[in-house]
This record gives sequence, C-alpha cells and structure tokens, in this order.
Amino acid sequence: MSTVNYSLKHRGVRLIDASDAWINGKNGFRRLNPKYHFVGKIDIRLPNMIVTASDKRKPKYKGNTYDLNATAKNQIVNHFYDENGKRNKKTVAYFGIPKDGK
Repeated sequence: MSTVNYSLKHRGVRLIDASDAWINGKNGFRRLNPKYHFVGKIDIRLPNMIVTASDKRKPKYKGNTYDLNATAKNQIVNHFYDENGKRNKKTVAYFGIPKDGK
C-alpha cells in the first residue's frame, strides 16, 4: 500500500490491493472493508478510467489516469506488472483513505 497523494480531490489517497479492499461479512457475502473510505477503483479492462467503488451503486466516472502525478502512475504500474515487465494476475486496484481510529 502506498502513501502518495493521488490528487483525486482528497489528501492521503492510497492504492489498495483488492485482497485488502474486500472482506467476508458474517453472512458470508463479501463487502468493501469499512476501515477505508473508498474514492475510486481502476480496472485493467478500462485502464485509463478511474470509477467510483461501491457495493450498491452503479459505478460513475471519477477521472482518468492522465491527471495523476508520475509517482502515482509508477506505483500503479508496479501493482499490475512484475519486475520483468510482464502482467501479473492482479486485475483491480482501489483508491482509498484509511479511516483513523475506527
């Protein structure tokens, strides 16, 4: 998880792996982790678009990756590609802000 400000109209937005973003609830259904306030997500099927991340609502357009700074773009590439420049199995990354004290 990174600590870069991604300039998505929030301070402290971080790149969160999908395995950390989703948790299993008591009833067995998966839901977004309440430890984070999710700002958006990036999917490799739409690599230039950042859409909202939600359990219930239809995704909406939030921005594109061209607006991000170079450090953020570099960390996105490091998330989806290995050291040899080949794609790994990760398909989704989330942008979120950790909730403090909760």
